[in-house]
Amino acid sequence: MLKSENSSENIAGESPSGVAGFCHRKTLLQIPLPRLFWSLAAGLVLLVSWIAVDYGITWDEWMDSNNIMLALRYLFTLGRDTSYTQFWHGYLYSGFFFSIVGTIYGLFSGNLHAFVFDGLHQDLHLLRFYHTSHWFNALFGCTAMIFTGLLARLVAGWRAGTLALVFMILSPRFFGASFNDPKDIPMAAGYVMALYFMIRFLMEQPKPFLSTRIFLAFSIAVAIGARAAGLILLPYFLLFSGVYWLTSSREKQIPLPPLILNVCLIAIGGYLGGLIFWPYALQNPITNPALALAKLSNFSFWKGVVLFEGRQVTTDKLPWYYLLKWIFISVPFFIHFGLIFFVLRFRSLMRKIDWRLLVMVSFTFLFPLTFQIVKKSTVMDSWRHFFFVYPPLAAVAAVAWDHLWEENKNRVSRFGMAGLLGMLLLMPLEWMIRNHPHEYIYFNASTGGLSGAFGNYETDYWANSLRGCAEWLGDYHAAHYPGQKAVVRADSSVMSTYPFLRKALGDAYTPYGYPADFIRKKPYFFITYPPVSYPTQGWDYAILMTRSWDPEGLRRKAWPGAQTLYEVKADGIPLCAVVKNPAKG
Repeated sequence: MLKSENSSENIAGESPSGVAGFCHRKTLLQIPLPRLFWSLAAGLVLLVSWIAVDYGITWDEWMDSNNIMLALRYLFTLGRDTSYTQFWHGYLYSGFFFSIVGTIYGLFSGNLHAFVFDGLHQDLHLLRFYHTSHWFNALFGCTAMIFTGLLARLVAGWRAGTLALVFMILSPRFFGASFNDPKDIPMAAGYVMALYFMIRFLMEQPKPFLSTRIFLAFSIAVAIGARAAGLILLPYFLLFSGVYWLTSSREKQIPLPPLILNVCLIAIGGYLGGLIFWPYALQNPITNPALALAKLSNFSFWKGVVLFEGRQVTTDKLPWYYLLKWIFISVPFFIHFGLIFFVLRFRSLMRKIDWRLLVMVSFTFLFPLTFQIVKKSTVMDSWRHFFFVYPPLAAVAAVAWDHLWEENKNRVSRFGMAGLLGMLLLMPLEWMIRNHPHEYIYFNASTGGLSGAFGNYETDYWANSLRGCAEWLGDYHAAHYPGQKAVVRADSSVMSTYPFLRKALGDAYTPYGYPADFIRKKPYFFITYPPVSYPTQGWDYAILMTRSWDPEGLRRKAWPGAQTLYEVKADGIPLCAVVKNPAKG
């Protein structure tokens, strides 16, 4: 049965000779595992706080932050300002993340009201605001990583928990996205936190701690506030609680009325908490959240093309295995090995660990992927919309590695396992260090790495690298043509380059195709360009990304072309480029 941490019994069916003694075991460095875990967690927070300012402003951030300012206006005017309804499909999203960031930044900027109603349309605030949001985003990423470790620890002890934390830190895609993905990373954090506290809630029956109930409701609220998909946690909670009650032993039969009352109060609290920064849901809390989830699952607002398996494919024509393929080619191999071990040793794991723990954690990454395949829900941009399944996936892999180590007592075999795992950990670590701050475009060796993926799969789909080109171009133009105007045509949202060029060039910088006062346009102003055409465009420089270019041309290395002044690269592969207009000499 599931055991409570405040019980004298062992957690998760641990035997005294098994993982129960992990709190007292020492690592090779003679550091107790709990202390090692929390030292890694503290180091992680310090690391991300240090490097959060290195990342670019991605495709959606300008749109998302403008959208959420409209949500705050709705709240500040007590529902009188309903301009959020005019913002494309933005009304379907809760505004939890940028509402928190906008409120905190507005308070520290000196005038919250002025910032909410006008701040994003002033050059003064742009860079500082997005640096702030990247730091908060990174803290959500840390939260997801740490709670993944804590989840694995509940299942199999501190060694598995420490492994899971290391697995998350050394997962380049998740780590890199943690800095500037303001929807998917907070969703992942809320999701794994909720799973952790659900298991804690069941372990502590029949008298769960008040703190557990509060944190569980809060976690559900965070997930719903990040994405409508967070609503899936409510049926999870009902299902897991029902299974737990039905399978409880006679010796620990749980009174049903208190369990039902607790489940209902937590579910209602989490649900309502997730709607606080969501005007559309507040207008009809019963039906609108479900309508939003249905519309977003069948996303019809953008029928663009994505690069997959060497072809440009519209989002409604992607093959059923799109998500599975992306996960396979972009997670480190220690996850692959962990899943293989998990399947091969599942029966052995069932004898050691309460089967309900294994089923719960496995269900929370298998069910969403299965549901997407069956429902043919719209996906794009690799598997970022499903990043929330990665923490339980990593936890399962860590538990499997830990179990294999525990079962295998042979010193030679353990030495081989340690060597294999060490090599698998060093591979993504080395890649992350070399290619910072572009960690999120990692591909494993199944594609031949980034080089093999180039021209076959999307690389920098969110334009993180455009910052590097913008900063270089600002310095280049200021040094070679001081005081002269520079008309710059840049891919992605203009805000991926505008703040950096404006900082370097001031009034000498003009974004091509935008009105002079575009920054004052509300809620936001955005032009989508086709791929650049020589030499008829009236711009001086173009900052280009590979998205939407002919994949065959990419594979032939025909991009970005002869007029290239500068490229931002990862592993020798160009991510974006500064091109000079040949008609301008």
